Amino acid sequence: MRSDRYLKIILTVIAISLVMIVIELATPVNANNSVIDVNIRQVNGRTIYGGVPVEISK
Repeated sequence: MRSDRYLKIILTVIAISLVMIVIELATPVNANNSVIDVNIRQVNGRTIYGGVPVEISK
């Protein structure tokens, strides 16, 4: 009976620890609703000449 009680206590501690880890990992995500201007000037140290047309659909 003593080992059964010990096992239940250890499993309870493990379960509580796992719940605490899940709660810490479940942080709310912050999203930005504004438009971000992106201008790429160099790729791998080389300047970009010209461009590729990109169509943006909504």
